[in-house]
Amino acid sequence: MTGADSAAELAVQAGAWRLSGAGATDCGPKRRENQDAFRLVALDGAGLGLILADGMGGQSGGREAAEAAVAGAADRLGAPGGGDGRLREVIAVANAAVAQVRLQLGGNPGTTMVVAVIEAGRLTLAHAGDSRAYLLRDGEATQLTADHSVTGERVRAGTLDAETARHDPRRNYVTRALLGDPVEPDVAELALISGDVVVLCTDGLWEPLTDGQIDGLAGGDAAPAEGARRLVDAALAAGATDNVTAVVARLDLA
Repeated sequence: MTGADSAAELAVQAGAWRLSGAGATDCGPKRRENQDAFRLVALDGAGLGLILADGMGGQSGGREAAEAAVAGAADRLGAPGGGDGRLREVIAVANAAVAQVRLQLGGNPGTTMVVAVIEAGRLTLAHAGDSRAYLLRDGEATQLTADHSVTGERVRAGTLDAETARHDPRRNYVTRALLGDPVEPDVAELALISGDVVVLCTDGLWEPLTDGQIDGLAGGDAAPAEGARRLVDAALAAGATDNVTAVVARLDLA
């Protein structure tokens, strides 16, 4: 889903678990179009899929690339079958969709992407770029993804601290993304417990907000729709100039 001010919600029952999710996006005060896109997908086998993409840097075709990538990823996630390689396949399908956009439009459109699957009390993630995933648990936000950016590489190398990185001029120089060429996503998996909240967000949201603010706005007992809207509104109030998007999912024992 894209738009100047768009939202969506979805809930599924998965055995003893109730999975609920919601997303919200806003074009922001300075962009002419929203190049973010997201989707919530009910999965075969009673799971929940979350997809988020950020069209690259305001480039021509960024919106089309993000929308095509999300649509391709949603189609693959919604199809029967899973397995350990499913999210790599999802990223590959999304990347192929971006390749088609590049053929049709020319130029160099591309997109970041984060895909999350919640099922059977487990979270599986795949991502390429600097859009992020967080786990909110016990009053703390843990970043689950590593930014594929020049600044992110410096932080991991220990040559730049995390707080300085928030304002580094090269923080948006993405080093890995869906551009139609072969791309290897980072994939991770972890166990979830009742009350866990998963947040996917674009850089338009995590740049103006601290991890503590993200937890305070979307963690605890907040419903996903409320949390997503709070996050977007807070990022805008904090001075966000980019498109701003949040997807929030909560896992509870039924």
